[in-house]
Amino acid sequence: MKQSLRRLQRLWNVSPALFRRISYATLIFCAVIIVTGGVVRLTQSGLGCPTWPNCTTGHFTASFNYHPMIEFVNRVVTFFAALGMSVTAVFAFFRKPFRRDLMLLSLGLFAEVVAESVLGGITVLEKLAPPFVMAHFVLAIVVLWNSLVLYKHAISAEGKARPVVGKETVWLGRLMFLNLGALIIVGTAVAGTGPYSGSPISSRLPFNLRQVAYLHADFAIVLVALILANLFLLHQARAPEVVQRRARMLLWMGAIQAIIGYTTYFSGLPAVLIGLHIAGATLTWIAMTWYYLSLFHVSREARGEVVAVETKEGSLSGPSYAS
Repeated sequence: MKQSLRRLQRLWNVSPALFRRISYATLIFCAVIIVTGGVVRLTQSGLGCPTWPNCTTGHFTASFNYHPMIEFVNRVVTFFAALGMSVTAVFAFFRKPFRRDLMLLSLGLFAEVVAESVLGGITVLEKLAPPFVMAHFVLAIVVLWNSLVLYKHAISAEGKARPVVGKETVWLGRLMFLNLGALIIVGTAVAGTGPYSGSPISSRLPFNLRQVAYLHADFAIVLVALILANLFLLHQARAPEVVQRRARMLLWMGAIQAIIGYTTYFSGLPAVLIGLHIAGATLTWIAMTWYYLSLFHVSREARGEVVAVETKEGSLSGPSYAS
């Protein structure tokens, strides 16, 4: 069996540049499906396709009607995302030179998208019960994180990552990450309590909307405070400019998200602003992950491989040939 796999690897070579492109495409799809999922919920189209995997009994595709088409388009986007992740996993196996870290991250991504597809089907069969909808969104965020880490590894050389900042800054970055995760989870509880269930027949969480929204806002305030403290530490330690710039970008993202969130709540929860808030949460999660990854640098370049090198200013320069 192992010899057969080795023969396959010799027959088909995937270049590092091609693998970087497919991992980037997968990252885009992972972000898009979160936004399209939000559109499904906000338009009350979650049960536009009431069965799984068919849209309706005996029909795989949706009828040309408003709610079924929105839900079906979301399923199509999810299918292409799953296809991209499957291709990424295959390409990781055939990549030359082979890298174990890329293979493991790709397999993790594939396993997560399979779990996401199964959970999505269960969510439909359970008539969009809030706990399943919440779990579906949280898992999508995990998939997005995995795809971003995979892309970062794909554009970096292989080797051990070492921090470029002090231990205090690294731990503060982890605390910021945990706080943002809690903020997003509480946000799903707000969505599960609010008026947009994804379908008129779906149940709601038995919470007080104001109290859950206030708890969500508290986490947002703490996050902004942590980012400000982090910026102070980075400035005092004269951290690399790329790290400081990504931290500033994260602060701007958090501030904009807070403004959209407060405006949404005090203007009566309009669907358009909620959609912007979902998109903003996705971008903030990406910004947080990208910032945290910038706290580390690979100390040893891979041999015989063309890699993209991040300059001191933070932009990707042309290929660097490892010796």
